[in-house]
Amino acid sequence: MRVRNLLIVHSSGTTRNCLKSYILSELDDIAISEVSSSQEAIQKCQEQKFELVLCGKELPDLNGLALYKKIQTPPINKEVAFILVTTTNTAENIKEILEQGITHYLVFPFTSIELRDKINLACDPRKWRAYERIHIPDAQAIIHTEDDEIEVNIINISINGVACNFVYSSDHPNLLGSTHITLKFSAEYNNVQVSNLPCRFLRLNILTWKPDGTPERVHAAWGILGLSIQEKKIMEQIFENSKERALF
Repeated sequence: MRVRNLLIVHSSGTTRNCLKSYILSELDDIAISEVSSSQEAIQKCQEQKFELVLCGKELPDLNGLALYKKIQTPPINKEVAFILVTTTNTAENIKEILEQGITHYLVFPFTSIELRDKINLACDPRKWRAYERIHIPDAQAIIHTEDDEIEVNIINISINGVACNFVYSSDHPNLLGSTHITLKFSAEYNNVQVSNLPCRFLRLNILTWKPDGTPERVHAAWGILGLSIQEKKIMEQIFENSKERALF
């Protein structure tokens, strides 16, 4: 599963926290970085590739409009999507935003749903997803941590990532240190295993809570960092077989 890297640029820590809370409540494929000024944003964009910048209009140095122009100037990050957040809904303000070439903006106050929809409009992952994610019945993953092996059910999988849902246990914080994953497929796929793939833990989202306030079921995702030629062929054959089975 490919992650959309998002940079929040806003002078208010309270607003940044609010935006992060909105995003994480609605989207599970976002990795968030944050800064409080335009200069910090420029430096971040020079150091790291972002798919999206979510920026306040008023900043302590360059304002959001000027920052947009800076970021759009090669070689910083010309292809990055940009959403401007403003508190002013006047015709003059909106006209100024549009005249600067910014097509995606939000006016405070807005809901988490509105922010989610705007993010997906500005940066649609379906347009650049390299590999289709599919569901393979009865597929499982063994997550290898420093101290344990945790077996979970796979919800969907691609060449470059795997997502799982499972019942949470007090031992599962070790997932944060997971570096390898083994994929197990059912008898329909000749009980094939692809073992000890290097991986990177991406995220853990809580789906349901127990009455005592602890997590009950969770959704977790890992990025697969590398496949050998043979491993890739095995995976592609399994995916092809799965698609053929779905036709019958």
